[in-house]
Amino acid sequence: MHSLPCQVLSCTPGSLPYVAALQLHSAIEGSAETVLLALAPASAQGSWLLRSLAEDQTELGWAKAATFPVAQMEKAMLTYGGIPSSVVHVAVSFQTSQTILSGGVIEVVAPAVYGFSCDAADGLKLFFAGLQSCETLDEGFRLMLNQSVSPGSYAFLIGMRTPSFTPYTNLFDLLLKDLEGKVVDARLALPGPRLIPGLTLDLPVLTFARSQPGSDAEIRVTLKVVQTLDPLQVLGPFRSVQIAVPERFTLIVREPVTNYDGLPTPEVSWYHLYFLEKLVRVDLVADGAEEIPQIPAKDYRLGFKVRLPEFWMPSVNVWTVSLCRDLSCSDLITSLPMAGFEFGDPGFEQEEEVVDLQPGHAQGLLNRFNFLILIIFI
Repeated sequence: MHSLPCQVLSCTPGSLPYVAALQLHSAIEGSAETVLLALAPASAQGSWLLRSLAEDQTELGWAKAATFPVAQMEKAMLTYGGIPSSVVHVAVSFQTSQTILSGGVIEVVAPAVYGFSCDAADGLKLFFAGLQSCETLDEGFRLMLNQSVSPGSYAFLIGMRTPSFTPYTNLFDLLLKDLEGKVVDARLALPGPRLIPGLTLDLPVLTFARSQPGSDAEIRVTLKVVQTLDPLQVLGPFRSVQIAVPERFTLIVREPVTNYDGLPTPEVSWYHLYFLEKLVRVDLVADGAEEIPQIPAKDYRLGFKVRLPEFWMPSVNVWTVSLCRDLSCSDLITSLPMAGFEFGDPGFEQEEEVVDLQPGHAQGLLNRFNFLILIIFI
């Protein structure tokens, strides 16, 4: 039998969301073809069912076919600190096998209780070129691009206002669209981290000593505790802090971790450096049976050494600091992302050098030098 073009007079939704009714121009002999546009789910299962009905709804025939697989985006991750009623940074990373030409869109669909900000001061930062504009939506946001996106890995951060509680359906959709608005790649139903009652933190801060390619640099992560964290209160206990270093950085494990501001820890063996995993872990107690201390409201800086990449920064240049209920950090309370830095960004060593070279400092050195000269001549 040969295939005949199908003359469809109308296509209307059926009584159920997944049913479509096609009205045909005339009876069909042999086989026929037509095209339907459907919204793909996050995953497909089951079968497609076709029924042929006469005008009086008498069934003339039926057919059944297995569904086709739905290929979601290869890798995608969305994370943010679970701080209620606060502005947090959302880190979105993904790996795509598709190409989006200039004029494409990256869109994130989120529960309506979250509010997003396109202001750089609230955290918007892309680790790739090509942002034309950012637009917030009632349920999410979209990034308009003025450059093409090739197959590869990408990441960005954006500011988000959290509600006071985790919504019942806390799922996010990540869509890559072309110039015509057609979805070319997507990851649906990404689970969002839950909001943690009693988590009274401000956003952590990442600073660095220098940013020259291939150099050894100290990294300082500041954990900002707004109110005392009491293990007997609603937050509950946490026993360790863990920092994750991005790819292409090398963690220098022969150098110690520095606790600059007295974060409560055991006297010895309180830090651990994991070279392959690129993890820095700081214990607040010596073992799981030890009484967990309160963490007073304060800024706590933790310093450690890394070697910067030789040639280029990672495409997913996101650092994270996590609070953990156990010493192995397998039970995470929350993870807070921090934007990485680029080659050439000024580090705190450069800032300290600028302070040392202020006119007042130079004049003091000159006065001391003159005094020494005077002593010698006398």
